[in-house]
Amino acid sequence: MPRESRERETRERIIATLSANKEGLTISDLSRVLGIHYTTASKYLAVLEAENKLTHRDIGMAKVFKLKEVIA
Repeated sequence: MPRESRERETRERIIATLSANKEGLTISDLSRVLGIHYTTASKYLAVLEAENKLTHRDIGMAKVFKLKEVIA
C-alpha cells in the first residue's frame, strides 16, 4: 500500500475511533484499539490537533484527545 494512502487510512481510523468515543481516548488507548505503535498514534494526534480537528485535556500525566465539536 502506498505511503499516502496508508497515512490517510490511519488518519481516518483515528477520527472514526474518536468519533465513537465521545469522552475521548488517551494515546495508549488509541494505539491499543487501532493496533498501532504509541509513537505513531502520538504523531498523528499531534498533526490532527495542529490542524484544529482535535483537542486534548491533561489528566495527570495522560492526555485525553477528543474531536473538536463542530458548531453548525
